[in-house]
Formats: sequence, C-alpha cells, structure tokens
Amino acid sequence: MKIELKLKRIKDKEGVRTCIIVNAQTGVPLVYENLYISIISRSINYSYSTIEAIAGSLLSFANYSYTKGFNLSGQMNCEAKVTGSFVYDLMNYLSLKKTKSKVVNIKADRVVSENCLHFKLTVIEKYLVWFYTNIKNKSMSSVKLISHYFEDLKPKIKNIEVNTDCEDKALDKKQISTLKEVIKADSTKNPFKECVRVRNEVIVEILLETGIRGGELLNLRIDDVNFEKNEINIVRRPDSIEDNRIRQPLVKTLGRKIPITKSLSEKIQEYINFSRSKEVLSVNHKYLLVSHSDNSRLGSALTITGYQKIFIKIRGSDQCLKNILAHSLRHTWNVTYSENMYKMADPENYFLYEKVRNYLMGWKNTSRTADTYTQRFLVNEATKIMKVINSTELLNKENIKIGKDKNNSRKSVFGF
Repeated sequence: MKIELKLKRIKDKEGVRTCIIVNAQTGVPLVYENLYISIISRSINYSYSTIEAIAGSLLSFANYSYTKGFNLSGQMNCEAKVTGSFVYDLMNYLSLKKTKSKVVNIKADRVVSENCLHFKLTVIEKYLVWFYTNIKNKSMSSVKLISHYFEDLKPKIKNIEVNTDCEDKALDKKQISTLKEVIKADSTKNPFKECVRVRNEVIVEILLETGIRGGELLNLRIDDVNFEKNEINIVRRPDSIEDNRIRQPLVKTLGRKIPITKSLSEKIQEYINFSRSKEVLSVNHKYLLVSHSDNSRLGSALTITGYQKIFIKIRGSDQCLKNILAHSLRHTWNVTYSENMYKMADPENYFLYEKVRNYLMGWKNTSRTADTYTQRFLVNEATKIMKVINSTELLNKENIKIGKDKNNSRKSVFGF
C-alpha cells in the first residue's frame, strides 16, 4: 500500500506557527522528522518560512525512503546504507520537480535549481547526522562519513556579489504606464472582478509609491495608517495571536514610518469606508486588505496566496507585463528613487540620501542591499555615459580637428 504524506500547517494558542509531516490518509504525524523540526524551531530562531522549507525537504526525503524501502529506525546498521551511491540516487530523485497532475508536459523544464537542490540535501544531511547521533547513538566516525558523502556530491553554491539579472526585475517606463492603466478600477483593460478592483488598485499604488514588501503590505492594519500625517507605519508582529492566517505575512526588515501622498491616503480611506466595510468578517480584525471574492471568507484578511493570484492575473492582462512580479515594484521604487536623487540632490549629500533609502526600505543604516535593487538604474546610466564618450566617434572628431589645425598639439579625447 502506497503511503501518501503531506505538510500540515498549525498555529498554537500563543500565535506561534509551525508545520508537521503527517500521513495524508490517517492524519498521524511522523515521529522523528517532526521531533527534529520541533527541536530546531525552538533552538534556532528560524522564521516560519524557513521551517516550512526544512519540513518540505524532510517530506521529500520521507517519500524517497518509502519508495526505496529505506527505514531509518527499523533496520540494523542502516547508516551503512548511506553511501555515495545512495546520496547520488537521492540527489537524482530530488532533482525532478514533483507534480500532482497526471499529465506531465515532457517539454517543460522539470529540473530544480542547484540552489534548491543544495538546500534540500543540506537539510537531509543535518537530519541524518542528528538522527544517528541522538537517536541511534552511532559513533562519530560513521556520522562524519555520511556528511563526507553529502559534501562531495551536493552542488556547490557560489556566492555571487552582483546579480546581473536584477536589471530586469524593475519595470521600465512603458511597463509602469501599462500597469497603472490596467489596474485602474474603471479601466476597460482591468482583468479583475468588479468587487476586487478598488482593493487591487490600492495595493499596486501602495507598492509603487512606498516600495514595501508584500509581507509588509499584508501585515498593514487600519491603525497603521495615519491619515492626518499621511504616513504608514510598518510594524513587526511575529507570531501575532490576532492574525488568523496560518501562513502569517511577516515584516522581514526593520519597522519604520513612510510618508505617502495625500491622494494615496485618501484612496486608502475610501477603500476602508466603501469597500472593506461591506464585507461581513472585516469587523473581526483590523488588517487593511481583505478578501472580497470568496463567499466563505468575505472580509477575512487577504492571504499570501490571494495576494500572489493578483499578480498572476496582471501578468496575463498585457504582453508587456508577462514577467511582472509583486517584488518587481520594490525594485522599480529603488530605480525611481535613484533617478530623482541624482537629478535633484547635492552631490555632497549622496551619502545621506543613501541612508534615507536604507531607512525607507527598512534596511540597516550601513546596508549595501541597495546595490541589488539599483542594477537597472546603473545599466541605464552606463548606456547614457557610453553614448557620450563613444571613443570611435570622438576620435573621428579629433582627427578632423587635427587635419584643420596641424599647428595645435594633439589632446586626448578627454581634452587633456
């Protein structure tokens, strides 16, 4: 009989989120995998998303073990089976993306990334080391040998300081214009149902104007918006008891207050008064953004899944938006900030303005994270500069000048 396993997400009475691996048919939890998850979640300050990723890796390993008849606790000298060939076979199993669909597109790329594979194998390695050390009381030599096999075979991850793909994450002027047109509540191009149009327009305008993360947006409460001062307050609320969402949206960066325009402040106020207030469950909580299209959850706080579906719909609304992600708007904000800063700011104050950027983005004062978000701006500036200092064109002009005035001594293309 084939055993089906799944992840079950849970929240305790104190608001702490975690997840466990259970038998999908019976609901019975696995013993050692869940014990390990419980221990590391308490001993190491991992975020819920990290715990979920670790549990997912152990779920994959448990499925592999059942498929191959590999029983950690029931077989004698089971650690002897963890050889190089075992790890290699495991790596091949993990390399293929699993799908619930019975029909698989053979042309689709179904190989997981090296980063993902490296993470899964690292989790499984640490779990095996923990199991054989703490549960089976095996010698350190046999445990070290297991780690040796994993280290030799798992993909090596290189630390890349600058990701050149980042330049494509920010939206260009045409994409921004198209997005604003598509998302207008009264636009004929708007792909959404009438009931969610106002909310979705508010979402996009907040992201474009402030550059906050999706988790920060979904974590916003009505009392986080100061309508008198026209500002929003980003507050960290880990393990909030009031938040009924199992996958709680989190503020990953520092808390801060961000000024917003009066027009955006008024639009948020209108959404609260005329759209949010109509939904039944909205009176049970203070979270700003709510569900408007699911009859069983009308007015409940907007979930991460619901938020992601908005941008899936936007991607299909226009060809030039086909690659847009919610996080693209954070990159776009940083490009816009750079363009305005270098146009308007005094060069002597550039250092100060970078500190301002760090504050508004929630980064530490000395953070260099902006380098990742301003790649498109740097590429655009490099293109402008190269057009100005095109060496061939300038040399041609220089040669013509020399031909006309041979008495003048030749200068460099830069005038010295």
